[in-house]
This record gives sequence, structure tokens and C-alpha cells, in this order.
Amino acid sequence: MIIDLDSWEAGYYDGLLGCPSQCMADLDSFSYSSGYCQARACTPELRESLRLRYLQRPLQRRTGSSRLVLI
Repeated sequence: MIIDLDSWEAGYYDGLLGCPSQCMADLDSFSYSSGYCQARACTPELRESLRLRYLQRPLQRRTGSSRLVLI
């Protein structure tokens, strides 16, 4: 299985912010959903701590291809 890290991070970021799960067309839907679910699975206290940290550092898209391969 290959996870696209840009898509995963976008989903994770949306999950932390409490946004509805809406994967954009240019992202991998499985990777996005995986990141979103991971963020929503955090405890509310941890999610708030991470949310505040991510609000200070907006999501930056990587240049090139970034993938994680799980075997």
C-alpha cells in the first residue's frame, strides 16, 4: 500500500481543525481519509494542542512526490 504524504497531511490537518472530510480532486482519497481518521481518533485534549500548533504553522505542500510505502 502506498500512502501519499501530502494527501495524508491534508486530511490530518482537516481532522484536527474539525472540518468536514472533503478530499480535493488532486489528492489521493485513501491517504486523505487515513490522515483524517487518525486526527479524529486523538483525544480532545491532544487534538486541541495539535490544532493550536498547526494553526501557527499552516500546511505547506511539498514539491515533488512524497510517498510512504507500507509492505
